[in-house]
Amino acid sequence: MSLQTIRSLFERKLTAAFSGLSPSVPVIYDNVKKAPSGAAKEYVSLILSFPSLTEPIISNTESSIEVIRGIVQVNCYGPKSKGMKRLEELAATAASTLNTLKAEDSTIRASVGEISGPVNIVNADNPRALVTISASFVAKG
Repeated sequence: MSLQTIRSLFERKLTAAFSGLSPSVPVIYDNVKKAPSGAAKEYVSLILSFPSLTEPIISNTESSIEVIRGIVQVNCYGPKSKGMKRLEELAATAASTLNTLKAEDSTIRASVGEISGPVNIVNADNPRALVTISASFVAKG
């Protein structure tokens, strides 16, 4: 299991979930794309951090299991002065998708802990409104 494999899992699942919305919402990954231009455009950014890279587990039934602990943050951007409904819908899409990771992938057993948010973040300099959700996760492979 690699960090890229874990990133791929999160990116694939969240991109599919946001692509299925009407209208679809692009997902921006860490250090890959720039935010879309235009104040009214919606988008989501995905940030993965790995504070604990590997921990060996001693087990009678499995050997050399690798555990990687991390933090996932999903930032949902939308136009300002339009209310919170759509931004909260985007945050709910992210949360429900994160909650299904463990059940949907067989090569990596990833699961998220308690999800915090949606938290509203007001920034007068940003032309978009923002809500964020975050959670710790554990990936085993």
